[in-house]
Parts: sequence; structure tokens; C-alpha cells
Amino acid sequence: MPRLLIVGRGHLGQHLMASSVAAEAMLWPGRMEELTVEAVRETGARVVLCVAGKTDLPWCEANREATWQANVDAPIALARRLWKAGIRYIHASSGCVFNGPYTASGRAFGPDDPVTPACWYAWTKAACDALLLQDAANLNGSLAILRPRQVYSPAASERNTLDKLRRYDALLETPNSMTSADTIAKTARALVADAHHPLWGRIVNVYDSGIASPFMVGSILAALGLRDKPKPLAKADLDAWHKPRRVDTVLLDAEFEAMIKPPTVGEELRRVAVLYKATLGRAQA
Repeated sequence: MPRLLIVGRGHLGQHLMASSVAAEAMLWPGRMEELTVEAVRETGARVVLCVAGKTDLPWCEANREATWQANVDAPIALARRLWKAGIRYIHASSGCVFNGPYTASGRAFGPDDPVTPACWYAWTKAACDALLLQDAANLNGSLAILRPRQVYSPAASERNTLDKLRRYDALLETPNSMTSADTIAKTARALVADAHHPLWGRIVNVYDSGIASPFMVGSILAALGLRDKPKPLAKADLDAWHKPRRVDTVLLDAEFEAMIKPPTVGEELRRVAVLYKATLGRAQA
């Protein structure tokens, strides 16, 4: 029987089911709102990981009520159902709740720093995080909130950051954190394996160690023949036309790094980009 039930069949959910966590996981075939306690118990899962929600920034701006329902109301209702039955809940949030790349004092954003959302999508993620933490305050660590940033994987998906950064001729050189989908899988596996893991009961910034930039990613893809070499882009020029505003965010979480030991972002990007190229090749064959 699986120990983990994954809710969300998009880019991240599909990758998790193809990753090292798959041996102990099952993908819920329905919608988040349809998942009942009885259905979880039938699978035998002890932990539910929710990676469902609305993420397209322009769509979220244009459909605010639907975005709130998907990113706030539905996951909170799910968590409450699970907690009443003693089932642990991992919620996938986003590092995009911070508008940086750094805090006003010039350091990376920690998991407990005040959020600074710059668009409706980010506001919904921040609101859900706050409400989940409030609900879970007396639940003895039955909640973990994961905040990744710019998730990438070998998948051919429009939600894959590698796929997104193939589309633009010019890219920013601004510092950012990035998160391999395999790093998320590694974090989830650690939480599922240990009900007393120190990362339970808190927000966890989940990222690959070190600093990347969109220009760096574009250059790696160009070296593999997946796009032309990118041109540098000034942030002010991007902000003039990109609506809603795109944020830069650098994350820090010393406890996460010590316990999960994430890969170095440059090395991981190169490893995953090679696999991504192979995926595209198979799709074109």
C-alpha cells in the first residue's frame, strides 16, 4: 500500500509519480474537492501531498474568484478533513510570495519572513499558508508547507521552468533560487518516512543550493542546442510589458539544507537539462 497520496495531476504531480518517491506513492485520479477521508483510507496512505492549484499568473489575475477557490478554499477544506481523521498533510506553496530578490536588509528570504506578494496568485498562496498554519497550530506537526521556487524537471510541460525559458529571446541576469522537482521528491520522501521529522509543523523553503538566473538557464539550454543564445534583459524593460509583474526571489532555510542536503543548482540544472533534451527528442521521434 502507498504511504503517500499525491493530489494534483499537473507538471509536478506527474513528475513525482515518475521519481524516486513513486514506489511509495499513488496519484489521486480526481479533483481535490472530491477527495474524502474514506478514499484516503482505502489507499492506505498516511500522508497526503497536495500539488494542485492554479499557477498561470495572467489567468489568475483575470479569474480571481476561481483562483481563490482553487488555491485557498479547496486546500484548506481538504486539510481540515484530513486532520480530523489524523492524516498528515503536505501543502505545496510557492517562493513567489516574496518579491525580492532579497529582503530590505539585503539577505535571502527565510521561511518565517513577512511575505511581500506582487500579484493575485502570490496573494492566494500567502493567504493559504497563513490560514493553514493558524488551523494547524495545535495539531502536533501534522502540517508541512513546502515553498519551492521556479520548479524544473525533465518533462515537456509548459509549467516546467526549462520550457518557459526557451520561449524568450532575452532573459534577466537577476539572482534567483530554483528547485528541481527531484529536490521536492526528496523532501517529501523524508517527511513521509518520519512522522517526527523536524521539518513537520512549519514552512519549509525548498530549493537547490546556490544562485541561478533566467539568463544562466537560457545559456545552459543554448549549449545543448535547445534554443539560441539568450540576450541580456534589463528588469525595468521586462516590467514595462510583463503583467502581472514578475518577481525575483532568493530563498534560504538552514534547517532544510542541513537535513535534505539539496544539490547545487548549477550542477542540477545541467543534469536535468540533458534529460529534458532527451524527453524532447523522444517526443519528436
